[in-house]
Amino acid sequence: MTASDTRILLVEDDVNLGSLLRDYLKAKGYITTLEQDGEKGYRAFKKEHFDMCLLDIMLPVKDGFTLAKDI
Repeated sequence: MTASDTRILLVEDDVNLGSLLRDYLKAKGYITTLEQDGEKGYRAFKKEHFDMCLLDIMLPVKDGFTLAKDI
């Protein structure tokens, strides 16, 4: 598996940090989906296949620990 084949779900509620991380991961060749709250992150996870999930802990709607448990 190469970076261009790897799909990452990034859940980060800080708009600036989330955009920075998404842009960096995309520049490295990763297919990256950014969501800004735990519930949207969970819906994205259920809808698509991801090889890795990067989760913030303090998120609106559903915190990162609960999201990780649900995933």
